[in-house]
Amino acid sequence: MQEVIIFGRGKFYQSVKTDIHAKYHVIAFLDNKINMGMEEYLEDLNISIYNPADVKKVGLYPIIIMIKNFWGIYRQLLDLGIDEKRILFGIELFPTTRSEKLVFSGKEHLIIEDKMLVFRSDKHDVILNNREEYESQIKKYANQIYKEKYPYIDIIANMPDVPASRIFGTERGKPVDRYYIEKFLNDNKQSIWGETLEIAEITYSLKYGEDRIKHAYMLHVNGWGENAIKGNLETGEGLEDCRYDTLIITQTLMFIYDLRSAAENIYKTLRHGGTAFVTVAGISQISRYDADRWGSYYSFHEDALHRLFEPLFGVENVSVKCYGNVKTAISMLYGLCCEDLAESDFAEYDKDYPVIIGAVLHKV
Repeated sequence: MQEVIIFGRGKFYQSVKTDIHAKYHVIAFLDNKINMGMEEYLEDLNISIYNPADVKKVGLYPIIIMIKNFWGIYRQLLDLGIDEKRILFGIELFPTTRSEKLVFSGKEHLIIEDKMLVFRSDKHDVILNNREEYESQIKKYANQIYKEKYPYIDIIANMPDVPASRIFGTERGKPVDRYYIEKFLNDNKQSIWGETLEIAEITYSLKYGEDRIKHAYMLHVNGWGENAIKGNLETGEGLEDCRYDTLIITQTLMFIYDLRSAAENIYKTLRHGGTAFVTVAGISQISRYDADRWGSYYSFHEDALHRLFEPLFGVENVSVKCYGNVKTAISMLYGLCCEDLAESDFAEYDKDYPVIIGAVLHKV
């Protein structure tokens, strides 16, 4: 195990302390807070601490600077006559930021040459005069590494700032979010049965309820259409307590301001033993058609659905799942449709990029 001297025992050192002592045998510490000619002792590590001016008492070991703002430190060591080849930088050996981890995992490193700090890469050397230049260089190289690894960065950066479609690609095919909505309902179709109530239509009730449906109704504020009930999920108008076995409420809650009232009405109108299937928008453009008619108030995270429904249905009776990934989210925002994508594009579910969120609510 290589023997070294550590300069600095502050926050940076403490954050990687275990890694340092696993990799190196620390002979001594240097600390400007220690008086010249004095020696303090760390009993837990059995290691002495010296003022940097007394470093020659320790021996000719490499010195690792464990202070992030290291400009004054490496210059102090040079002024004390320390050979520049003995000075190492903990910020390179134990990087803590994502940018530094990315850059120093490759061929790039820091050296001192002719008393100047140099950022060396396989392309060229750059003299760094201050911390700002160091941070700028790290970000520059991190950017280069990312662009080499992810060539689509430049493609996205050069994309237009207007979408291909403002109506979710419906003029050319199926909207991206509908793929996930239908996947959600199809995965749960065995629980769609009996007397059903669906918002604005009965398409999904009939498609996924199959022969388990006894009667399908739609709920609409204007009450138009066959099997329509004039009602309002927010106010409870037109809804009967314990009336339906299944509720299908897709992409609706974004346009209801009083979510708590809507959640309570969903619970009330379900029969005991019934289930509500709710989907909401995660990452999505605003539906201008709906916003102009009802108002558009929310996009959702999965935590919101848990907090909204669990007090009513119980934690064990609420199941929430995110559908989507960064590619389908971008496609959705740009107005692409399902037909523009491959089936495999929909396979990955990334909770950090939900296109829609589905909730299964069971009333016991």
